[in-house]
Amino acid sequence: MHLDDDRLYAGLLERDAVLAGAALVCVTSTGIFCRLTCPARKPKRENCRFEPSVEACVAAGFRACKRCHPEGWQAGAQIFSPLAGSGSASASNP
Repeated sequence: MHLDDDRLYAGLLERDAVLAGAALVCVTSTGIFCRLTCPARKPKRENCRFEPSVEACVAAGFRACKRCHPEGWQAGAQIFSPLAGSGSASASNP
């Protein structure tokens, strides 16, 4: 599924879980890359670029966000939902 940058930015603003596996957002004003569902304050559109992988973000000189931890992200990956699991997940975030 190929999405244009405007649709990806709209998904970022909405924290749209449907687009969570579509791309990562690199914020040029901060040098950070995030998942589209990151709870951090949303950047201006002109400061965003979208990359298909963690490797592409790192190669472009961006570092991973400390809020959403996108380092383990994979394109097309499903979002973890504690309600959808078997109940064996543990909460490790404070």
